[in-house]
Amino acid sequence: MTNCQRPLTTTFLIFYIGLSLIAGCSFIQEPRPMTPPEKSNWTPKGPRNTGVFNPILGSYDTMRGLHGDTVNSDEILGVTAPMFELDWVAETDMFIVEGPTMDNEGNLYFSPIAPKEDVSLVALDRETGKRLWAKKGRGAGGGAPLILNDPENPGKQIIYSGTYDKAMAIRPDGSVIWEVDTGLINDRTILPDPTHNFGLNYVPQADALLGVFIDGHIYALDRKTGKPLLSKPYMIPGAPTAPNENVKPSPFITKRVDESMRAAFGPIRGNVGRFSRVLDVLFGGGTKIANYYAVDPNTGRIFVAATSPDEEDGKKDGVSDFGALYALELVKSTDETYMMKEINHVNFIGGTGASPALTQDGLRVYTSDNFNNVLAYDRDLNEIWKLNVGEQVAASITVASENNELFAVTAGDLIKIKDTGSSAHSVWRARDSMDMYSNTWGQKNLNLLTALVTANGVAVSMGVGYKLKNMPAPLNVGYGLLDRETGAVRYYTEGPEESVSVTGVGPDGGMYIAHSPIRRSVTQAIPLIGNMVNPLIGGIARYKPIRNDLLVRDASCAAADRLENGNNVSKLFPESAAADIRHAQILINQSKRALDRAVLDKDLSRVKANAILSLLSRSETKLSIDTLTDAKRDLESVCNKL
Repeated sequence: MTNCQRPLTTTFLIFYIGLSLIAGCSFIQEPRPMTPPEKSNWTPKGPRNTGVFNPILGSYDTMRGLHGDTVNSDEILGVTAPMFELDWVAETDMFIVEGPTMDNEGNLYFSPIAPKEDVSLVALDRETGKRLWAKKGRGAGGGAPLILNDPENPGKQIIYSGTYDKAMAIRPDGSVIWEVDTGLINDRTILPDPTHNFGLNYVPQADALLGVFIDGHIYALDRKTGKPLLSKPYMIPGAPTAPNENVKPSPFITKRVDESMRAAFGPIRGNVGRFSRVLDVLFGGGTKIANYYAVDPNTGRIFVAATSPDEEDGKKDGVSDFGALYALELVKSTDETYMMKEINHVNFIGGTGASPALTQDGLRVYTSDNFNNVLAYDRDLNEIWKLNVGEQVAASITVASENNELFAVTAGDLIKIKDTGSSAHSVWRARDSMDMYSNTWGQKNLNLLTALVTANGVAVSMGVGYKLKNMPAPLNVGYGLLDRETGAVRYYTEGPEESVSVTGVGPDGGMYIAHSPIRRSVTQAIPLIGNMVNPLIGGIARYKPIRNDLLVRDASCAAADRLENGNNVSKLFPESAAADIRHAQILINQSKRALDRAVLDKDLSRVKANAILSLLSRSETKLSIDTLTDAKRDLESVCNKL
């Protein structure tokens, strides 16, 4: 191994970069050229995990909530465009750590954190990034909006947004249905700010919207009216986290990062640095809840990762050294109000960095601990298995509804895991196949964000850079699609900025990314390195589909695979077969929408597009158990034509 390839310590890294600059060497790399990806060999096998279909929630064909759906699966049923490129970046002075979420048309909704402008919710046009409307928020913001179907107006949707003291229901045109006080008082003199919301969620059994906040408060509101359902907001019984100064970056780096983020995005409450506040959340500093939460729509059970009660760490001192996963339920009282009931909680030494994620049937809960383990629990929080993946898991576990597949993120890697029931094992690691950049100057290809499972692969944020103190320090960032079978990079394109939110894919197959440059701001603060990375940029970026003919191919192939699987399992697992049919319909719709774009871009002739449209339409007429083979044959014809 040459010196140019070996891992570097921080001190040697700076020295090495200095030498490379003196020598005139190129330090910032270019990604390898990407060619149109071939079809994937991955297919669904056996019954999929299904839950009760709820018409208000609908099908998770796009990002309706922070992690796609109420169970935090980070899975959507559409495909990611096999090829894509940066189209636009909007609202570049806004720092966004949650969202965006998307409606049926693909328009975007997000809530920035402490923006320069007094807004709490912004809507953008999907095609242009132009602002459609914005709602004021008295300086409050943050938390992914939730988008639900409107049962009183079939085909229509409603956007729900909640800050600490206010919540509202809004139509996609910006008109307000209701706006209410939540029962929490936003005392703007309290520091650090305890009011951050991670996003609203929905409990069908109570027709209730939930808001969960960093200080441990939870409110429940009636979906139709916004009326509070609890006599007062519930408080998680955990104690505030104890600060852990030993794992934080140096004061020198922290100060430089705070200054650069203040210049890019403005100050936050009390003029506390944005990066310093993030460190308080990640490494202790008075918070109780540092993650989003999950709701099982089958039963209404709520799962929240927070802190444990004070005395459970062995000493009563006003802070908690333990994290805890809580199972809660909204229970109806005799006076038509509700109370929040704790069913159980389980502790973690040092806590967890993952939002709880559920299977679609709600029978299994996944999270991680601080000792490199992915953990599986039943719905009552009895441990089923734990799997040590050799590195600290850094984000939520992605839960696929097919083939019992999970995906875990570490500092720079992505691991595919197979849940076999009473145990689990690793299948592949993306670091073994990520090859966007050459491993020169000691740089490594990195995975940078929670993965999103789609029907034709795994959508990811990637890049190249270093790992400093087990933290990625990216120099270049971009977005890609991995093969679900092998972990190989199917496609990758560079982008202007990173995210710590989620990997978002819209109904058009394009990627929509919220910019929150935390790790890149650290890279920028390192002497010598910082001068070589691009300036920080906020906002939302769209990566538009190109080669829409390949999108039609991937969606049609994926639909054919689901119908074949549905046909194979229909006798023993009719609910799974019905879910496969619904999945195929979503993919057929996506194929149809992409045809006109493919013709407009001259990737398909109108004659060929019309022939494909005829096959797609014919397959739709056969989406029933008795004719799945015929429908599959039409979709395979489309798949093989492209």
